[in-house]
Amino acid sequence: MSVLRTENLTKKFGGVVATDSVSLKLDVGKVHALIGPNGAGKTTFIAQLAGQLIPDTGRILLNERDITTLNEPARVRAGLTRTFQISSLFNDFSVLENVAFAVQANTGHSFKFWSRVSNDKKLNETAGALLDLLGLNDKAEKKASVLSHGEQRQLEIAMALATRPTVLMLDEPMAGMGSEETQRLTRLLENLKSETTLLLVEHDMDTVFALADDVSVLVNGALIASGAAAEVRQRADVINAYLGVDA
Repeated sequence: MSVLRTENLTKKFGGVVATDSVSLKLDVGKVHALIGPNGAGKTTFIAQLAGQLIPDTGRILLNERDITTLNEPARVRAGLTRTFQISSLFNDFSVLENVAFAVQANTGHSFKFWSRVSNDKKLNETAGALLDLLGLNDKAEKKASVLSHGEQRQLEIAMALATRPTVLMLDEPMAGMGSEETQRLTRLLENLKSETTLLLVEHDMDTVFALADDVSVLVNGALIASGAAAEVRQRADVINAYLGVDA
């Protein structure tokens, strides 16, 4: 059953067709990877899903609700959340406080966002559970600024999960990570499938095919393949267009 789908999504910038009538669907409880060479249109496509860009034509449906014209905050409230390639954290606050702020903001009390959260037991219990899920419970009292790059990405995902997303979009989560951190985050993301559907934009093909149930391939703004990961990686057009002849 699809939780998110697009119908003929098209976005042009002058004479450049950045997204060319893309129809894609994400199934509940799966990891769906979106891959393609640089300039393929992945960023533009994700920006339309997130509400940063409005498509010229086509529709975006979340749980069969048309969200095409909703702004970014409204999409988050509807259950569609994204992380970015560059982390944005409150570095002078503790790891627990970072997540607690995200939980607090999600309650709708944005006017209390900067209030002290350390004495709010329920808030901290919720934040602590998210840290435990992402393997950061032993870092709860440390400042976000002292975390390793991989741990900061884990914290960013914990904060995103505070919005209780139906679909979580991850933009290059492995960027800048070493092998050990990549392997650890890969294991954590595998476990997140029980919590939310994941849309993964990633260049690391080892990570993509270790994690993804389904893969979609964009080339020059057009979707050239979409389906089960094991099938997509064997397609000649995908190998020629992106994976390389040695794949």
